[in-house]
Formats: sequence, C-alpha cells, structure tokens
Amino acid sequence: MKFTLLSAIALFAAATAETNNTITGIDGRSRSLEQEAAFQTDAETNRACHEKNANYISSLNAGQYTSSAFHNCFHPIDQIYKFADALVEQNPTLLSKFVISKTYNGATIYGYKLTKGNAQSLYFQALVHAREWSAGSSILFSFASILDDIANEKPTAADAYDLYFVPIVNIDGFESTWNGNGTRFQRKNANQVDLNRNWPTRMKNPSPPPQDDETYPGEKPFSEPETAGINAWMETKRDEIHGYLDIHAYGGLLLYPSADTKEPIGDGLDEKFQVLGRGMKNVMGEYKPQPASALYLSYGTFRDYAFREFKKPALTIEVVGYNFITKASTIKRRGAEVYKGINKFAKEVTLFNGGGDTKPPSPTSTSKPSPTTAPSATTSSPGTEPVTPSPAVTEPVTPSPTVTEQPVTPTPSRSKPVTPSPAVTEPVTLS
Repeated sequence: MKFTLLSAIALFAAATAETNNTITGIDGRSRSLEQEAAFQTDAETNRACHEKNANYISSLNAGQYTSSAFHNCFHPIDQIYKFADALVEQNPTLLSKFVISKTYNGATIYGYKLTKGNAQSLYFQALVHAREWSAGSSILFSFASILDDIANEKPTAADAYDLYFVPIVNIDGFESTWNGNGTRFQRKNANQVDLNRNWPTRMKNPSPPPQDDETYPGEKPFSEPETAGINAWMETKRDEIHGYLDIHAYGGLLLYPSADTKEPIGDGLDEKFQVLGRGMKNVMGEYKPQPASALYLSYGTFRDYAFREFKKPALTIEVVGYNFITKASTIKRRGAEVYKGINKFAKEVTLFNGGGDTKPPSPTSTSKPSPTTAPSATTSSPGTEPVTPSPAVTEPVTPSPTVTEQPVTPTPSRSKPVTPSPAVTEPVTLS
C-alpha cells in the first residue's frame, strides 16, 4: 500500500513539474513525498488502532463513558454513529437522535439532543471541514463527559439548557478523508464548496475566490443542502437556541464575530464577547480569545451568520494543535478542553444574554426534572459550574416549516464519490 501510494504521488509530482522531491498537498502546503505518504496513511494507522480497541460498545457504562476505548482512536462515520447511538440506547430519557439536514451526495446528517426538559438550548457542531478530525473527536468526548457528569450527579451545561450535538456536518468530505485516495486534507464538501463560507454575509468579499480555491463559497449562500438544511432547522428553534459553538481545528483559538470586517460590532457587544472569551480561556487553558478578523478576513461563516441572524452569542473553537494530523493519544486531552469550554460557554451565555449569575433552584420532584427548571447539583468539578438559562426571548417569530426529530437509522451508503480539491497555493486555512 505504501509503495503504491508513493508511486502515485511521485507520478503526480512529475506530471505537475514539482521539483526537489516535494509535492503540494490538497491543503496547499509543500511536503516531501515521504511526508505526504505518511499523512495519507493516517487512516490506516487508526484502523489498526480500531482492531486493538475493539468491543468498546459492549463495555459502555453510564458514568464511565469517557473511559471507553472508543476515545483511544479517531473513527470513521459508521463507528461514530454506532457509538452515539449506543449512548442514546442507554439513556433513552435523556437522549434522542434527529435528522438535521442532507448532504450533496444525499447522506443524512444526524444530531443528538440531550434534554432535561429545559425551555432553552445550546447548539454545537463539528467537522464542517472534513480534515479536522480532532474537532469531531472533541465534540464526542464532550458529549460523553456531560453524560458522565449527569450520571455522577455533577453540575453540567445540561442543568440549565438542553443541548444539541451535531458531530459530523460534512459527511461526504469526511468520508473521503478515510478513503486513502489522496484526500486526507479534504476541506470542502462533495460539491467542492467550503461549507463555512456558504452562509449569508452582509459584507461583500472584494476578492471572491475561484472554484478551485479551498475557501470557494459556492454560487450563492445556502447553495449547498448541508447549510440550507441546518439553517431551516435552526429557524424552527429561533426562540429556543441561546448560543452556538462551531468546533474546528487547529490553532488553540476562541474566535468571536466578526470575521468579514475589522469594525467593532458596537452596543457593548464587543465587550461582552471579550468577557465570554476570557471566561472560556480561564477553564480551557492554552486558548486565545480574539475577534475572527484578527486571524484573517473571511466571508460567509456560520458563526457570523448565527450571531447576526439569531441575535445570540456564537463562537468558533479552534482545537489546540499544530497540524490536521494529530496523534490519537491527544483525543482525551483536547476533548476535555472542549468539554470545559462548553460548560463555561453555557454559564457565560446566560450573562451575555442578560441573565443573572445565580444557582438554579432545585426541582420539586426527585423522580424527574421539571420541564422549566434545571435540577441542582450536589458536587462540583473544575470547569463545570452550574449555569442558569438566559431570559426568554419576547419578540414573536414565525418559524420555518418543522423539521422532524424522530429517531432514524443511519444509512452509510453514498451516491457519489468525492473529488479531491485541486491544490492551492495560499497558506493553510483553518476556520
């Protein structure tokens, strides 16, 4: 396999007039043939890890999900859903699975709702960019961590908010990163559109990227079924969702609006985002909060759209790292950082939206949480302060047509293969 892959890379390099035994990868970076081949065998390395850590589903126990061997490896689509589905099966009163959208190739994008009957909720998504495996593993570890805390009667973000987790947005692209066909660094979807540039933006890009660019935004906002479907679903939750987190990799950054302009937001919102970012940094460690425009200008991002359209705080977490390829031994460490960030985000969102910093009252019944009151916690741990929900939104809004959230069975088949993104010459793009 390695010889065949090296041979293919060498032929490609010769055909494209590469020199000095280097090749420009799908992410636009020049590497030696040996380095590129090593990166492309990342999937093989993790498949070997799967064999060493098999049978983790049968050993899953409530309160110990983060100890599962599942977190010892990076996983493809079917294994991710199998793990999450097992958590739903073991926690039927807390968890449910729902359909949020479809992909360009017709695959179903699933989400998982964790509820204690709260009136307000938070939304978390990952793997908008296919190559960012550590973003996907981090949201799954956070999901498991919160379930462990609930089982162990520790305070979590779920005490005050229902939580929506979408572990894989870019299913088609993510699938291609496991195929060993030179697409480990695939960023875009199967239609070669950057899903984090396909959202409406109030600022026009003065230099719109061409179709072969990594950040090609598509023909128009919501041209892709992935973004159009997620937006339609979010419209139905307009009054319910009070904060959004988009999890990416890599860089160790906490990015808040705006990305398409360096002008301040105004009305005290810049200061609110600074407070929110500092609060998350205090529990997450080596993360730097900053406006997204301080990284570079970008147009049509999920974060900016969610904040402007739904008038609620939205941030991007860029998981700590130095490459899109990272060792599986870092999964739990990075996941714990994001988990702490999620819990702190819930607490800070309450303040951002004008709520008080008070401990939620205990429910009157011990058998089941009240539909409108979060249960109190008896113990605490670092980065897991109890939180209170934001004030209710008072403006009436007409929602989009309802999107069903009935449990469904995953269908791993795909109708169309993903074509590798053409090589680009700009520096690597993160968010």
